[in-house]
Amino acid sequence: AVVSTQSTGGFAAWQTLQIYIENKPHPEFLAEYKSLAWPAASAYFICTAICTVSSLDILEVALTHSKDDVLGGLLRFPTHTLTVSFYVLALILTCGLASIDDKLSLYSINSTLWEDAAGDIEMWKIINTLRMVFSVLGFLLLCYCFLFSVRPTKRVVRKNTHIITPYRS
Repeated sequence: AVVSTQSTGGFAAWQTLQIYIENKPHPEFLAEYKSLAWPAASAYFICTAICTVSSLDILEVALTHSKDDVLGGLLRFPTHTLTVSFYVLALILTCGLASIDDKLSLYSINSTLWEDAAGDIEMWKIINTLRMVFSVLGFLLLCYCFLFSVRPTKRVVRKNTHIITPYRS
């Protein structure tokens, strides 16, 4: 879990720094970033999804049988609740940026998509920054939980892997 969160936080910080270091006019930025738009968005989505699932695993949300179990877990471990919340927010922002990432990747094919879209790029930069903040905060909280053992003693995925058996005919 820590490795995936570290990768997500590092990737988000790299992408945000790259965007703000290359503070160029919109046509130049679009021409340079178009080839990275979809690979970066896909990698970030995959990393954020893995982090969200691993933080939910730590909270033992997967196999709860009633809503009281889920709420009890959320109330017993508020740092985990914040961690899950940060990753879910980052995942929502990633899904929300998919259309702008698509437009970025299509710049070389159809540059008319960006004729009056200077506001889209600024909004994209701001949401990317928020994504990075949520990912880094999630990573820091998860590290805090691991360092100070503020977590449940068992992990659901590890505990229940014996349930998954290959299909035999």
